Amino acid sequence: MKKIFTALAMAGSAPVAMTAAAPAVVAQDKATDGFEIPTPPEGKGQIIFYRTGGLSGAAIGCGVFEAEGTEKLSSLGSGRYFVLVSEPGERSFKAKSIESKDILTLEVEPDETQFVRCKIKMGFLSGRPNISPSSEKEFRKKYKNAKLVDSDDMSDDIRAMNYDDTTAEAP
Repeated sequence: MKKIFTALAMAGSAPVAMTAAAPAVVAQDKATDGFEIPTPPEGKGQIIFYRTGGLSGAAIGCGVFEAEGTEKLSSLGSGRYFVLVSEPGERSFKAKSIESKDILTLEVEPDETQFVRCKIKMGFLSGRPNISPSSEKEFRKKYKNAKLVDSDDMSDDIRAMNYDDTTAEAP
């Protein structure tokens, strides 16, 4: 009987502990306002691929590929982003895992920045990646700490777009 009362007391205190952490989230949101989105080069567009942090699929990277290619552009770990500078026109990308793939086609406009969010959903054998269009507003709302993908998780072309010659490692 004492075990039941102890369990009920602990369960009853859990919501109090969870609400105590709420102000820390607000403080992180203010820090996100300082993240400066780069301007695309003249006449080109850019796409910011990102994945928010969280527990869902945290151990699994979201591999982003050209839809027709086999070379990985980059892997998005939890809470990471990368920038792809592109010529204007239609571009297709895929995110894939052992059991599924998801394809997204975008129309890249000159001097425009687009956002693509990757989520890892629950699958049978492994996580199922999902890439979808997003917005700057959603990016800023959901992104708590903007961190660039580590340079060793990027293809050579993507690394050159995201790191200058003097920077070999992530900031």
